[in-house]
Amino acid sequence: MNPARALFSFLAKPHVQTGLALGAAAAIESNQPSLMVRPRTDQALVVAGSIASGYLVGSGYSQVIGRLPVRSPIAIDAVAGAAAATFVSTIGPKIESSRPGALAVTAARARSYAATTALATNVLRHGVRTAGPYGRLAGGAAGVAAAAVLAGGAFLYLRDRLDRYGTGGRISPDGSDVAWTLAVGTGVATVVGGAVMAERKAASASAAALSRAVGGPAAMWMPLTHGLIGGGAVLAGKFGMGQLLGKIAASNRSTEVRYSAPPATGLVSGGPGSAVQFDELGLQGRRFVSEASPAARIDEVLGEDSSKDAIRVYIGVESADTIEARVALAIEELQRTGAFDRSLLVVGSPAGTGYFNYIPVEAAEYLSRGDVASVAIQYGSLPSMLSTSKIPLAIEQHGALLHAINGELNQRDPADRPRVVLYGESLGAQASQGAFIGGGTAVLDDLGVNRALWAGTPYAGQWRRQIFAGGPGIDSSIFARFASIEEYRDTPNEARSEVRYFFLDHYEDPVTRFGLDIAYRRPTWLGSADQRPPNVSRSQQWVPAVTFWQTAIDTKNAATVIPGEFKALGHDYRADLAQFVSVAYGLTDVTDGQMASIEARLRRSEIERAAKIADGKELVE
Repeated sequence: MNPARALFSFLAKPHVQTGLALGAAAAIESNQPSLMVRPRTDQALVVAGSIASGYLVGSGYSQVIGRLPVRSPIAIDAVAGAAAATFVSTIGPKIESSRPGALAVTAARARSYAATTALATNVLRHGVRTAGPYGRLAGGAAGVAAAAVLAGGAFLYLRDRLDRYGTGGRISPDGSDVAWTLAVGTGVATVVGGAVMAERKAASASAAALSRAVGGPAAMWMPLTHGLIGGGAVLAGKFGMGQLLGKIAASNRSTEVRYSAPPATGLVSGGPGSAVQFDELGLQGRRFVSEASPAARIDEVLGEDSSKDAIRVYIGVESADTIEARVALAIEELQRTGAFDRSLLVVGSPAGTGYFNYIPVEAAEYLSRGDVASVAIQYGSLPSMLSTSKIPLAIEQHGALLHAINGELNQRDPADRPRVVLYGESLGAQASQGAFIGGGTAVLDDLGVNRALWAGTPYAGQWRRQIFAGGPGIDSSIFARFASIEEYRDTPNEARSEVRYFFLDHYEDPVTRFGLDIAYRRPTWLGSADQRPPNVSRSQQWVPAVTFWQTAIDTKNAATVIPGEFKALGHDYRADLAQFVSVAYGLTDVTDGQMASIEARLRRSEIERAAKIADGKELVE
């Protein structure tokens, strides 16, 4: 069979037509607004994922119906669609708040979508097949007319989704971009689908060959051939990913030109007298300790003359082989630098690469006049999205560090102890909070944690959900969640005066909203339009699987930043961090003018740091 005939034969199959129709509908749905603005390449990926999801649902349903011993699939489609839609509208609202109920309702929605799509394609197919006495001419005319109607309907369907941008106050994507994303997304989905079909063909041919050579029916050999071919593809992909991750991890050991010399001060790790070597701190650690604020700069920013040089302690993942050894090194460094004699100790939990956001640390150094020490221990060297498997290790390490610090401070007179405060951002926030799971709020006081600021806690963070769910052992008055410094200031004084532990979460941050359950469960932030949080589109509608792909891609774009241009949007919290450090850590002894000077210096520091990093593209061996 020639390729054209093979393709026509494939497209003529009822389950393929149903799958393609539902995939096309999903692709159009994916063009509605979501939490973030997506570049067209990313939108093409959303289109591809949506097409694949729609095709699997539609094709799977049609194949199941096709195996039933029924004379009229059209009647079955009509009954199945109506029954599923009735279930969703009547029983759905009563059970979809629970996870099993949400799964059941979404499964019914999928059946309704698939049955409706199958009904339309079956009716069209039946009409063309029984065109009457005019034969092929009438059938062709009917097909052309039906295609025109479908194309017109698809255009109006797409236009409605794009109009939702205007309804939500956003700029609608350009028509050429929409056409490009639909074409490229369809191409990507087609390539992936072709690869799956090629695997099935290869497995079938291999099974037939084994049947002839060894004996037995070919069906008996299919699991083996699928396993061998699929397993080979998985191993190849795993090898390729391993090579890529190895290169990313290796970059952690590279030394940048502008961060190649150990610090001259003994008040940071890697400096004179340090228990850890500068080259063991990793890429992020070397940057971090090299940027500690000297007293002269703090005085310049504040317009004063009595500041101290700030202390920064950092232990790299290569500084020691075990959690216990790394924590012991951190305590040794804190003792050596005199960190326990400062008034404030900031304990950070870095992100996956070991990155500890400079802005809150530098802000605390200015706000405290340098009377502060910061400490963090690296647990991995890969980006956060690739480091989720490291979360248990990160939680264990952070908890061990807090216990060790508390043990050290318990040996001192209460009047001679620094206040211990926490900072964590993104995956670092999840790891920081993970040390308290199951301990209510008393565990914070037990560990001597005076205050905390967590920015952009991922949706998967369990402890945050426990805290805001309330219950025995939880004092809700000392926790609060804010989306902006303005929201904090709008909170009544009597309520905010009790808060010691701050969650900074933007309403439109997909990192704090994205979870696997969004594929089958309507999230609370996509409830009725008049009750949605600020900055969440009033016109976006939740669509199973489609919203999952949109939000998944949005997480990638949530923290696209320009050095020095601080924003409070998505997963970018820079614009409010200095002021939240001030209120969260109780460092409010600054004037408005000094705060403005601090924020200007933070922007300048980020620009200077970016320039140093750019110079570091030529790596020192």
